[in-house]
Amino acid sequence: MTLRRLNVPPSEWRVEDISALRNVLADVGADPALARDWRGSVVLTFAEVPESSPPYLNPSIVAFLQSLYAQFPYLLYFLNPDPANGATESFFASIGALCETELGVWIMWTDDVATAFNQALAAAAEFAINRGDDWVAVVKGYEYHEIQTRTSEIRAILVSRGVIQT
Repeated sequence: MTLRRLNVPPSEWRVEDISALRNVLADVGADPALARDWRGSVVLTFAEVPESSPPYLNPSIVAFLQSLYAQFPYLLYFLNPDPANGATESFFASIGALCETELGVWIMWTDDVATAFNQALAAAAEFAINRGDDWVAVVKGYEYHEIQTRTSEIRAILVSRGVIQT
């Protein structure tokens, strides 16, 4: 798979201007074949963020991500799920669930955070279904351990929404 690095310049992230990224994602998402081709391939990068500071703790980037996830609740569909590329960090930042300590950056995991993450994965799965794509593959991309699976939880959400049958 080819990674698509979408570099967000400071002139956009500093003022929460998601218009350029919104246009790209809306155009790609409107074409089911193109959307399937882009699934899991997007890596967001933020230009001119000091290397000494994690980008997902920058208040302007967090606000940018909040706007982006509000517009595209299924954004995880497009993002590359490899932890090194920051997809999950971007989501957790957008809901205010990241914190930094002297030991590093952490997710403040709560039941509400778990519910929000599952809802975001369900939105990505529903988007996949609507584009004729494999929703299970989308969800599995965000699993960290083979023992712990989110597929059954996401399936239950999709059934409750009437997106799939039991």
